[in-house]
Amino acid sequence: MKAMKLIAWQVLISVFLVLSMLTSCTTTPPKTVVQVVERKVEVPRSLLTCTDEPVAGSIWLKERDVARYLVKLAEAGQDCRVKLAAVRRLVEQK
Repeated sequence: MKAMKLIAWQVLISVFLVLSMLTSCTTTPPKTVVQVVERKVEVPRSLLTCTDEPVAGSIWLKERDVARYLVKLAEAGQDCRVKLAAVRRLVEQK
């Protein structure tokens, strides 16, 4: 009878050891952590307005008047492109 109890305990301990070894070898699937970070982009007021487009004169007396208009028009366009590029850099920052 003592021998049976001893064998029963040995089997029980063996089963426990085998089960604990099997469970210690299992791995859990990796968890993907997704973190959403919201940020507020502050655009300076100076970048939100462009130079006004020059008003075309109804009567241009000389070619010089047309040339001045075209130069002012080009400057206004360049001002907007520069400011838009600066806003784009601010918004696309990571």
